[in-house]
Amino acid sequence: MTHVISPPLDQRIVDDFFQLAQNRKTYKLAWFYGMLATFGVKAEHLRGFTWNPDGSINIQNKKKPIRPMHPQWVFLFQLKEKQPSDLEDCWKDAWLLIYKAMACKEVQCNVFELLLAYKMRKAFYKPSKASKTLEPALACS
Repeated sequence: MTHVISPPLDQRIVDDFFQLAQNRKTYKLAWFYGMLATFGVKAEHLRGFTWNPDGSINIQNKKKPIRPMHPQWVFLFQLKEKQPSDLEDCWKDAWLLIYKAMACKEVQCNVFELLLAYKMRKAFYKPSKASKTLEPALACS
C-alpha cells in the first residue's frame, strides 16, 4: 500500500504563515515559509536571489524568473518588505527552523507538501498574458 501525499489547502498555508509571523521567535522563519509556499523554491536556492518589479524573483543558475503561483501572497505576506535584513545569517538555520517548527506542530504543512502544492498549481494554473504585473488592481469609482 502506498502513502499518498495530498497538497495542503491554500488557507492552511496562509494560516501557518501568520501563526509563524506573529511569534517573535519564528517571524524570520515565516518569511522563508512564505517564500517556499509562494515561489516553490527551497531556502538554499534563495541565496543571492533578486526581486523583479513584477514580483517575480531571479535565482542564480535559472534562466527565467520564477513567478509566484499566487501573486497576491507576495503582498499578503509582505515578502519584499519583511525580508530579513540579516538574511545571510539566516541561511544556515533556515531548514533546521522549518523542520523544528514542523516537529513542534507550529505549522501543519511540511516542506514536501508545500513544494507539491506549488508544483500542482503550476501544472494547472496558467497566468494570463494580460496580467504581466503583480500590482493590485485599483477599483474605479
